Amino acid sequence: KNCKLRFRVWSIYAVFESDINLKGIPVYRFVLPSKAFASPVQNPDNHCFCTEKVISKNCTSYGVLDISKCKDGKPVYISLPHFLHASPDVSEPIEGLNPNEEEHRTYLDIEPITGFTLRFAKRLQVNMLVKPARKIEALKSLKRNYLVPILWLNETGTIGDEKAEMFRKQVTGKINLLGLVEMILLSVGVVMFVAFMISYCACRSKTVK
Repeated sequence: KNCKLRFRVWSIYAVFESDINLKGIPVYRFVLPSKAFASPVQNPDNHCFCTEKVISKNCTSYGVLDISKCKDGKPVYISLPHFLHASPDVSEPIEGLNPNEEEHRTYLDIEPITGFTLRFAKRLQVNMLVKPARKIEALKSLKRNYLVPILWLNETGTIGDEKAEMFRKQVTGKINLLGLVEMILLSVGVVMFVAFMISYCACRSKTVK
């Protein structure tokens, strides 16, 4: 629960949020925290993503990461869909946004014993930096730089009912049985200890008399 799940690209990670039940299987939910997209002022680990001082308001804007170095210098930025958790200077100029925590966040539901991911939702938005350009008709009237959403990805998956039932029988059921056996052994041990103490005290009492 206390560890971070790191992804293979960028410095994005997931942190534990809560214990939940998925089709009768106890799982840990890990979510992509807003801190992963925080500004370098809020999260120094993101300092390498602040490459444009003007665009990032001197590295104070948050909610987007500059990945142009990973895209051969192309002005590409990633964020959560609809600029979820992004600073107002990033999201306010764009019309039609409706960020929603449940619909636009990324999470993983992991079974803690096996480490299997039984449900996931990967949601990211790809944005392009658009600058004023006198020679381009559509851009010459712009007054400032904008991060314009191009597309957002929504990949989800969950364990099927049949496989969930099989998992419960072969894994969860045996784990619960093991827990029951441990409780029984512990209870028997406590009873035996109490009986021993009573017998010991009774013998000492007779010896004293």
